[in-house]
Amino acid sequence: MNRQTLRQTFQLLILGSLLLGSLAQARDYQVEVVLFETVAGRDLTAGGLYYPKIGRSIRLGTEEAVAAGFRPLEQNLSLSDDAQAIAASRRYRLIRHLAWRQPGLDRDDAVALRISLGNTTAVYLPEDISAFENFIPASASATPDRQRKINTSTVNGSILVHLGRFLHMETQLVFTDEETGQSFRLSQSRKMRSRELHYIDNPRFGILTRILPIEEPEEPELNEDALPDPQPDSVENPVDQVLNREDDPTQTGAG
Repeated sequence: MNRQTLRQTFQLLILGSLLLGSLAQARDYQVEVVLFETVAGRDLTAGGLYYPKIGRSIRLGTEEAVAAGFRPLEQNLSLSDDAQAIAASRRYRLIRHLAWRQPGLDRDDAVALRISLGNTTAVYLPEDISAFENFIPASASATPDRQRKINTSTVNGSILVHLGRFLHMETQLVFTDEETGQSFRLSQSRKMRSRELHYIDNPRFGILTRILPIEEPEEPELNEDALPDPQPDSVENPVDQVLNREDDPTQTGAG
């Protein structure tokens, strides 16, 4: 195989790998969530403590999250003004403004984001939790039927975003009031349109959310006429040096 043929083969391999990579990449989305507490709901009662029963999930910022395509976002957020308005309001208390990038996957392949915000407190759960679907009854102290100690937080649970015919967001969150020892549950599956603003709440707490598709810049088309001509031997690039060693039988490698 001569030098020119090797060069053409090398260029085709590069183009093929770029094409396969772009086809395999799912569209990514920017997910924003503003969590807030409703001040007027502090006098409500909820009927006890609960802990969310969470399945497969990942925490933002971990190696596992990065491997799954989840990355935190801090710039160019669409709900920054809304978060500031909530923080300045007397009717609400801002808990956290979260934003992340994730791939749009179907329900079977999607993974939930683990949410754990605020102060940490200990609760006690039953040893056998198989009978509970979304939320597990808990106690502030050990009881004969609740001996398993576990830590919870002010807002604990998960948010799952997946893609079908439409975008869907599934929230499974518990807000625990430390002063009253009451937990308020938020469990909803909401069909969402991208770019639209959505509220998911109950009288005690809730979220304001928006999902935006991330538009990737298009790869520039390769212009074969613009490819550089082969360089003189005195200024060969690394690829040419490798090809030259293959063409020259006197080049045997390391000495």
